[in-house]
Amino acid sequence: MRPLLLALALLFAPGRGLAASAPPPAKGEMRALLAELIAVDTSNPPGNEAAAAQVAARWLREAGISSELVEATPGRAHLIARLKGSGAARPLLVLAHLDTVPARREEWASDPWTLTERDGFLYGRGVQDNKGMAAASVLALRRLAREGGKRSRDVVLVLSADEEVGSQAGIDWLLERRPELREAEFALNEGGLTELSEDRRRVRFVNLQAAERVSRHMVLRATGPGGHSSVPPATPSPLVRLAAAVARVGAITFPTRLTPVTRLNLEGRLKVTGGETGEALKRIAAAPDDPPQDAVDTLARLEPALAAVLRTTCVPTVFTAGTRPNVIPATAEATLNCRLLPDDDPEQVRARLVAAIADPTIQVEWNARPLDSPASPVGDNAMFRAARAAAAQVWPGAPVFPRMSTGTTESTALRRAGIHAYGIDLFALTPEDARTAHAPNERIPVASLQPGADFVHRLLSELVK
Repeated sequence: MRPLLLALALLFAPGRGLAASAPPPAKGEMRALLAELIAVDTSNPPGNEAAAAQVAARWLREAGISSELVEATPGRAHLIARLKGSGAARPLLVLAHLDTVPARREEWASDPWTLTERDGFLYGRGVQDNKGMAAASVLALRRLAREGGKRSRDVVLVLSADEEVGSQAGIDWLLERRPELREAEFALNEGGLTELSEDRRRVRFVNLQAAERVSRHMVLRATGPGGHSSVPPATPSPLVRLAAAVARVGAITFPTRLTPVTRLNLEGRLKVTGGETGEALKRIAAAPDDPPQDAVDTLARLEPALAAVLRTTCVPTVFTAGTRPNVIPATAEATLNCRLLPDDDPEQVRARLVAAIADPTIQVEWNARPLDSPASPVGDNAMFRAARAAAAQVWPGAPVFPRMSTGTTESTALRRAGIHAYGIDLFALTPEDARTAHAPNERIPVASLQPGADFVHRLLSELVK
């Protein structure tokens, strides 16, 4: 065969050159990897993320992708893998955490550490939070590597440790020791929302998390002489004083205030939401600087997670006092978990709480440092263009717009490092499904599994063009 004909034959042969894209992922890859990751109990504490990281490293190695395990302490490892690009654009960081909250076997219908299919759902600890994202990210890198071609930027995968507790081994620790990660322009993380309709027939919308409320704890402590319970003191005991203060704080309602990201979220939801919820959204969106309180109350009743991001909240979570039924405790302590809007002034929040406590004998501990949690840019940027293109392929017709999440993710640390971080939820879930994260019988719909993996791959493919 002539050299030119030979070259053309090789070019257009299966698996070669321009005519052949990479083969589709093997059927069941996503499920198989997710099952392996869930089988490793990474309940935090103690974590044991290194064992799960080794599973991911093996799957990457099979595709010719090398990775590194960085241990904060024995058994607590972060995995880092890099798929090289041309360097025309700054790197893309893809982040998922390997640790999970604990699970009690007796509270589950099946073994939490065995991926189990039942009645159209997949159950297992971490299937939502966040081993599904970890599995899809590993497979997306494998597909990108098989597809070859030019990539405008490096893709850096980090499977992190210690996200759920965040003691001393988490993403802040890693960023300090691997400063090259700060070179990323964008980061893709958890924290978004892909909402499935109640009848499970369509995806209503796809939200990219671009901001999040910031978690701060306030500790209240009351002290006194204590004594025998048979002789009540003449003045209220520490326990009584603290209980009254906690009740007053628990009754606080902070004012409603829409941040720029929340305004865009409400405008996007309004276009796909009808009924009583839609009417409340319409009234709030029409008066964003002074939303009608009855409309906010309606939203809080019907969509409590959405209403939560309209204001700062403080909720009592831990109460510690007493040792025996017949002893008046000399010390009583309570912890409040506050979730602040990202542009709040912590000193003003503290002042509001202290005024509600209204008892100068109660000691108050509060972290008043600035929040330093800037929102990522929203609008017509590369991340939103890529997300819209990817969503159009996986969930046609589903609009894409930003959100602020109720809770805190590792994206806060990334944004502090100057990286534009965005959260996704790769799995389409109903609100009922989403509430099972951190709960017994954590689940995702079986039908959402492969589309979620495809969405991550398509999103990365768009971002490296």
